[in-house]
Amino acid sequence: MPKKIEVYQAEIDVKGQKFTVTHIPTATSGCWYTVHDLFEVWAAVAIDLDGTVVGWRNPPDKSSRPDIEKAIRQAFDIPEPLTGTPEAETER
Repeated sequence: MPKKIEVYQAEIDVKGQKFTVTHIPTATSGCWYTVHDLFEVWAAVAIDLDGTVVGWRNPPDKSSRPDIEKAIRQAFDIPEPLTGTPEAETER
């Protein structure tokens, strides 16, 4: 039987193309964000609460990923990951 689940959505603009992003909360793999338009799901990316990208499903080309990840972080108020800094190394 279907149940009602509340999700959050935001619209992002990546290189002049608008997409809807739906936040799918999960217990593992960070939080999933599906990238889609009205007709098709294009990709899904798992982003941890600290901003680290955990993985992609049906990923776009590598050159588009950073722009999509950044737009999702901005839309959902997720911090940029702390990688390559002394602070990040001590937090692991």
